[in-house]
Amino acid sequence: MLHARKLTASGTIIGRRYRLTDQVSDTSSAEVWRGHDEVLQRPVAVKFVRSGDVPTGAGRLAVTGAVAVYDTLNHEGLAVVVSEWVDAWPLDRVLEQEVTLRPADVVEILTGVAGILADAHALGVPHGSVRPSNVLVTDDGAVHLTDFRGRDGGAEPFDPAPDVTGLGIVMASLLSRCRQESVPPHLIDLMDRLESSDPARIPGLLEFRLALAPLKQTVTGRNTGRWLIAVAALIATVAVASAASRILYGDDVSPDRSDGVQVDG
Repeated sequence: MLHARKLTASGTIIGRRYRLTDQVSDTSSAEVWRGHDEVLQRPVAVKFVRSGDVPTGAGRLAVTGAVAVYDTLNHEGLAVVVSEWVDAWPLDRVLEQEVTLRPADVVEILTGVAGILADAHALGVPHGSVRPSNVLVTDDGAVHLTDFRGRDGGAEPFDPAPDVTGLGIVMASLLSRCRQESVPPHLIDLMDRLESSDPARIPGLLEFRLALAPLKQTVTGRNTGRWLIAVAALIATVAVASAASRILYGDDVSPDRSDGVQVDG
């Protein structure tokens, strides 16, 4: 896969305050760096958007778990999005390791994602691109959601349905890593409804969250981090991710990089 010309180098100052330190990923649609805000003295993610949507929807959010957008600017004619730096595993990278999940793990992650979406929807901000690569999970099991697209100027009517569809995609990906005989009937039924061609059967976000409750009530404490730690050890063992690439942020993974770190716009 051929990428566009590399835009920057380590040490470059963007917008007179964001110093680039380490490149995280490089795709045809985006180049992403870890950076340092020289004014506020904090780490940031700096995304140069070559093509596609500019993910600035979280700029208006103050929602726990939604990766914050700090700034937007222009560099050599490209949109640049400066965001919160999150030390977490993108869910798609975890699932690529073919780890076996428990239904309780699935419910823990889905509950986190759905809660973030519910808080964002309450403020009138949809995500617009819910998928495993935009779900970030820390080693202790905390869930974050990145790359909110939001609405274009708020002109079009608010429609939560695409985000519910995205939850179905995430749920299907998670359940594919569970032993089939371990998945309880109510989760199978919920998945069937999400994949239904009948709009009347597809649950809304509140109904989706309530449908997770039967198993959620049986889960005590935060257990998700346990399997993430096991996956981290596996990744380190097979050298899929280097120490520098453990901090991951964004979307698609480029097939020509061995460290598994990739971001798309």
